[in-house]
Amino acid sequence: MSVIKVLSEENYAENMKNIVEPYLEKYRYSDYFSSYRGGKLFYNTFLRDDAKGTVIILHGFTESSEKFFEMTYYFLKAGYNVFSLDHRGHGKSLREGDDPETVYLRSFDDYVKDFRRFFALIVEPQSVGLPCYLYAHSMGGAIAVRYLQDYRCEGIDKCVLTAPMISAKTHGLPHSVTTVLTSVLTCVGQGMKRVPTGKGFNANRTWEESNATSKDRFDYWQAKRVADRDYQASDPSNKWTLEAMKLIPKIMSRRNCSRIDIPVLLCQAEEDGSVENPKHNEFVKKLPDGRLVWFRDSRHEIYLSGSEVLQKYLDTIFEFIEG
Repeated sequence: MSVIKVLSEENYAENMKNIVEPYLEKYRYSDYFSSYRGGKLFYNTFLRDDAKGTVIILHGFTESSEKFFEMTYYFLKAGYNVFSLDHRGHGKSLREGDDPETVYLRSFDDYVKDFRRFFALIVEPQSVGLPCYLYAHSMGGAIAVRYLQDYRCEGIDKCVLTAPMISAKTHGLPHSVTTVLTSVLTCVGQGMKRVPTGKGFNANRTWEESNATSKDRFDYWQAKRVADRDYQASDPSNKWTLEAMKLIPKIMSRRNCSRIDIPVLLCQAEEDGSVENPKHNEFVKKLPDGRLVWFRDSRHEIYLSGSEVLQKYLDTIFEFIEG
């Protein structure tokens, strides 16, 4: 099993700048490709001559591929090629709404079809003969699940879901109420508008109110967001929220789950303020080969945990994909 030591939180920003970022740049190629129905999506590749496998990273809601550069570094150091993209409405990829801080989406299937095109055009031709592993966080986890269900795991050998958006939390409102409210707002022409609870990008957001348990890791990424408007997407639109609600029965369908016939590891956070953990438990039980690991002292962004928890998280992932 690959043994990779995680970065210390001491001098974390300096280590990212002086060690991780230069290392990644030696392998990095960035470009755009056309989404399945027009418009450009941004992606990165990190390729080794001696790669033993391929890892594809799917980021979460209001995130980007760059937010996962620390994880990219670990996978690359362990001997894997890494591919990542910015989903539509995120990072440096196309925006469909009229407010760059609000994520609009016509259909959740757009994410899935974009990923399938990315896999066919970019990943697969450069991964011939190598096993392919999906590493997918939150919304990216939902994209991964729907891809595995709709396309019967095409091209993927194993999948790591980290705090996946099987069922999103909705500020205390029942899902039925959220569905009706966002459906009405969409029908009256407010589909692109941010949800009523949205407040836009907050440059002064504090670590205490974040999804990270490591202040150093949070501070590093928050500084990146403040400095680059491409990374300031913050709220769902009414239509995006409606699509997230419509997604739940598709993901939880026993018939759809039976199509995921590859090993799946689901990493669950102890204190998750973004997704519903009980749905994770139900989902894993429906999989032919599913395993759930719970991480104490973690929030939704497990990959931004303190170094002790992060080390356990990383060891668990490598044990799974290399086992």
